[in-house]
Amino acid sequence: MRGTLSVLLAATALSAAMPAIAQDTEITEPVSVDDVAALGDVTLRVWADAGEETMLEKLIPQFEETYPNVTVDLTLKGWGDLMGTVVNAMNSSTPPDVTNGNQGFAIMGTMVRADLVRPLDDFIDAYDIDEGLPASGFSSMQWNDEGTAWGEGDTYAMGGATQPLGLFYNKSKLEELGLEAPDSIGDLNEALAAAEEAGEQPIMLGNSEQYPLGSHVLGILIDMYSGVDEINGWIAGQEGATFDTEGVRQALETLESWGEAGYFGRGYDGMSMDDAVASYGEGEGVFFLGGSFNGARLAAVDPDAFGFTLLRGESGDYVTTGTFGTPWLVSSKTEIEPAALAFLGMMLSEDFAQAYADVSRLPNKGLDSVTPTGSMHEDQLAAAERLFEEGDFVGYLDWATPTMQRTMGTQAQMLLAGRTDVDSFIEAVQSDWEAYQAERAEQ
Repeated sequence: MRGTLSVLLAATALSAAMPAIAQDTEITEPVSVDDVAALGDVTLRVWADAGEETMLEKLIPQFEETYPNVTVDLTLKGWGDLMGTVVNAMNSSTPPDVTNGNQGFAIMGTMVRADLVRPLDDFIDAYDIDEGLPASGFSSMQWNDEGTAWGEGDTYAMGGATQPLGLFYNKSKLEELGLEAPDSIGDLNEALAAAEEAGEQPIMLGNSEQYPLGSHVLGILIDMYSGVDEINGWIAGQEGATFDTEGVRQALETLESWGEAGYFGRGYDGMSMDDAVASYGEGEGVFFLGGSFNGARLAAVDPDAFGFTLLRGESGDYVTTGTFGTPWLVSSKTEIEPAALAFLGMMLSEDFAQAYADVSRLPNKGLDSVTPTGSMHEDQLAAAERLFEEGDFVGYLDWATPTMQRTMGTQAQMLLAGRTDVDSFIEAVQSDWEAYQAERAEQ
């Protein structure tokens, strides 16, 4: 999923609010049509990120046909609007029954702490959701009962399509350069040097919002040089964790050297990420570092012109920032729980996987059985399979604190501009982290 927006929520007030009356019923098998029919005619309220609209346009008619007594009332919101309103909506007397949220303390942690969402472990077991999926993908959606620590405990959310960060490459440009698609960070460094020497712009970047550089590009580099548990522990706020590690230093030094070598070209701080993706689709740049979710836009330009791969870190393993996708949560106050669980069950099923694949997404279930939209999508599906079979997910760096996205973005921008150094970068990030840990300890 995407990184957390720097939205400061009234978490303390919510924590003090009267807890919701959660339903105690756990399921041991998938919800049946009869279970849902027993509710009578009902309306299922769903809040979703606007990016899920295409998927939901396929899901909702199928769901309403299967469960004719249920009418889905869908509210679509832009990502920023959704993240700024979803916690208060879930705390209201008429919350959405099912909603998108986001990982991290600001959104999911606040809702868990205020008892606004239902644990989904029984649902995951009943529907075999976790079959074939790496345990590391669930950690960002697992919380202790107090909502103060994630990475273990009950699972409160699940996504339908994985969104790993990875490396896009322009096939024709690589062929002209006589290069193979990189498989490791070492391969990538060699390819970047070759591209720059040949007069090509090695990496297309749009950083006007700051987060692509400080979250996506830097996140991938830190994944390459750091241990999974080490960086996830820091993001999760484990006691004694530090950003000042050998792997982080190596990642920052690499990023700094890429900037000094001119690998990002010029004007990237004045270009949005969307414009950078569009320019990359038009043939500017050899590589693009970012989320697999950018693949749908590139595939719309030419489904076979670009490739996608994950990189092996220095450990030799595939490690990348990402999750099982935008998380879905169920309200603890829903009065139509069978309908809510049936809705998620259909969305996350292997039978529905092709609906994700049809728009060049990567379904968590059925990766090996769907028909790709083109060769790039085929590369993405294969990369996700490799990740699930032999790799690990790392969380987004900005999940660490509500203000970390801004801190990371600003520091990364300053590093490339020569206005800070590695030591000062690490100090600024760790100071943000320590201040938030102190705040959490008082809650």
